[in-house]
Amino acid sequence: MIYNSHIHTFKESDIPRRFLPLGLVRILATKAGFRVVSKLMNNINPFSDEDTFDRYIRFVEIGRMPSQQAIFERCSKFYPDETQFAILAMDMAYMGAGKVPRNYKEQLKELGDLKKTHPQVMPFIHVDPRREGIMDLLKQSIEEWNFEGVKIYPPLGYFPYDERMYPVYEYCQQNNLPVITHCSPFNPVRFKGKKKELIKLLSKSKTPINTKRKKRKELCAYFTHPKNWEYVMNDFPDLKISLAHFGSAYYWEEFLDHPGNPDNWFTIIKDMLPKYKNLYSDISFTLNEKRFYPILKILLGDDELKEKILFGSDYYMVQTETTERNFSIDLRGYLGEKHYKQMAEINPKAFFNQ
Repeated sequence: MIYNSHIHTFKESDIPRRFLPLGLVRILATKAGFRVVSKLMNNINPFSDEDTFDRYIRFVEIGRMPSQQAIFERCSKFYPDETQFAILAMDMAYMGAGKVPRNYKEQLKELGDLKKTHPQVMPFIHVDPRREGIMDLLKQSIEEWNFEGVKIYPPLGYFPYDERMYPVYEYCQQNNLPVITHCSPFNPVRFKGKKKELIKLLSKSKTPINTKRKKRKELCAYFTHPKNWEYVMNDFPDLKISLAHFGSAYYWEEFLDHPGNPDNWFTIIKDMLPKYKNLYSDISFTLNEKRFYPILKILLGDDELKEKILFGSDYYMVQTETTERNFSIDLRGYLGEKHYKQMAEINPKAFFNQ
């Protein structure tokens, strides 16, 4: 049984209005706006269907589908019928990017209903500590809607060791629920509020941060640095945690050029994995770059690391860079069945307590 440990099915109505530049979310939300703007963008570079604007269109096109079920079924067709999917909800209400049209609870309820009709779905609730009543919503998702884990997204404006998160970790550890957290820098899905407010949020860091002359994407990366999770793992040693994206393509590329850099997130995560028995990392989004396939194969041949790496695609976020077919089929073909089975079957069974 294969596992895709990291996909998304949130809809356009779950995305804040300033999530994309140029007001694209609001414009593309309407049929007329989508038709006109997509035609315009697709013709900006008539010789390529892979430029940035086309990727925005591809992203929004999927989000405009009528239901999370429709989005899921578009993704799942690239996998064997018995494949299990961890679907990670997204709560973007507190990222300072405007209003989210749909109530977050509706997204979660719809995801719970999807599990009823598609038993291979493993829903994860996104927990943002700034949401009022989040513990009650977490318990309802797990105990009533049969969710199977928790998603964390620190670059939206909080640290993993935020004291408001500790009841969440306690609940997860007591109930054997895994946690999947975003762990790559410079992502466009980050806090977009005023810089003054961002600096105030960063002041809660356990380590000093120099915020002068740094861009927002650099500042938001501090929230999601992999070493932040050491505080959590030391306090909750039985909590299973996956650091998603294995540090990002940026740091995999940096590793190829400067392998001795101790501040490289790829290297940091690689060194942390054998140190903490319940720590994992998935390769979602990052491995859309085929030039990284050889590195992954080497990692899966390492006895200290091979049991700690999870397959995930990050659908439909990865659609901005490649296709689900490339991610699921091409990677499997390159790795071979032994390594692919380790990453996509053996390891996730342990992580998801299957």
